[in-house]
Parts: sequence; structure tokens; C-alpha cells
Amino acid sequence: RDGEQKVHWISWQKMCTSKRDGGMGFRDPVAFNQALLAKQAWRVLQCPESLVARVLKAHYFKDDSILSATCPSTASYTYRSILHGRD
Repeated sequence: RDGEQKVHWISWQKMCTSKRDGGMGFRDPVAFNQALLAKQAWRVLQCPESLVARVLKAHYFKDDSILSATCPSTASYTYRSILHGRD
């Protein structure tokens, strides 16, 4: 197998380390997803007249704010994810 290029595997931790510290500078995908979900919760809070905020409020937290809303067992994946970002 001479002349064959091999794959050089590295860990996600090394990939997510900054370039300055010897890594590849990728963002941690779990933390990045959490941040984007938190941003959606913030948008629902800041723009209560937006379509997504009105739909979520009508269906999941009629008398509350998204900050105090609970997650029912029948909640959609989207709503559960936004609450995960909020927390």
C-alpha cells in the first residue's frame, strides 16, 4: 500500500479548539445549537407580535411568558427544542 493516502483522525475537542491554540477553529456543534435555540426563545420574548410567537403562545403558554412556560408531554419537537435553549 505504498503511496496511498491515509485518513488522519482527530477528536472533536481538538477540532473545536481555536486555531491560535493549535486546533482547527470549528465551533462546538452542541453549544452552537444551544445558542441558536436560546436566540429563538429571545425572539419570541422580544417580538411577541411575530407569527411564531403568536402561534406558540396560543398553543403552549396562553397566560404565561415563555420564561415561565412548561413543556407538556404533547409538545412539538420545535417547542421542546426552544425551551431547551431557554434553559
